[in-house]
Amino acid sequence: MEQNLQDYLFDLQGYLILENAISKTDLDAMNEWIDAHWEYVEKPWEDETEDRRIPRWIGNIETHTYNIENGVNFQNIIEGGDVFQKLIDHPSWIGLVRKYVHEVNGLSIHENFLNVRGPGGFIHIHCGGHVPLSYLTFRQENTGEWMVGQINVLMALNDIGPGDGAPVLVPSSHKCTEIHPRLNVDGKGLVYDGISGKPAGTAFGTKEIYLKAGDVVMFTDAITHGSAERTNEGYRRSIVYRYSPRYVRERFDYPHSKELLARLTPDQRKIIQPTAPRRPPQIV
Repeated sequence: MEQNLQDYLFDLQGYLILENAISKTDLDAMNEWIDAHWEYVEKPWEDETEDRRIPRWIGNIETHTYNIENGVNFQNIIEGGDVFQKLIDHPSWIGLVRKYVHEVNGLSIHENFLNVRGPGGFIHIHCGGHVPLSYLTFRQENTGEWMVGQINVLMALNDIGPGDGAPVLVPSSHKCTEIHPRLNVDGKGLVYDGISGKPAGTAFGTKEIYLKAGDVVMFTDAITHGSAERTNEGYRRSIVYRYSPRYVRERFDYPHSKELLARLTPDQRKIIQPTAPRRPPQIV
């Protein structure tokens, strides 16, 4: 697709679909990682009560969920090996991300996780142009300069079609200052629908985004989004890397292992550690 058409579509609808973005070799490696750690999908918590879940760890990778219906997130998946490291500045999308975030002072990755979600799983609807948060900004100046506060890159590791719990978006809602009906409570706009308990796919105006394994949907976090309920058997497998300007910190403050930092290229390290710690000189 020509660059000017991509720019127009991203500005207009708030998302782009990048087909065949990830090679089969890399897909196989990522799915093999999931298969090798399947016990963490079946039992993600060390201990679980009604209101508390103690996560398990795989090195620096933490099992996590925002809500139990969301499935299991393997947070900080960049620590999972070279194939996940490669995604930090993957050529299929990093050029677009740099352009739209407007990388004057650099990028950061706000969050990076691998998600496995089974039957009944979904995400509630959230975000939208009505929300006054810095990472939900979306501006495109007539000069051709962009300023997008956060871009989500969702990668399909297996096919996602009808009944598979597809990501859902409300096209162009990143520019809508009116509050989505499900996020409107007595005239107050919510960031996240924690009230209805319904999948985002049942909400007004949503569009399911179907992807083949290796496809990517890249969207501004400002767009109203979530996911449909998975009604098919089996599990949806996906990865999300969320890019922001360098001053947006990593969401959960995971420490990066020395082994990971040693493996990173200089460009990757600038994204993962955009503000390197300053230490006083050692006194001998």
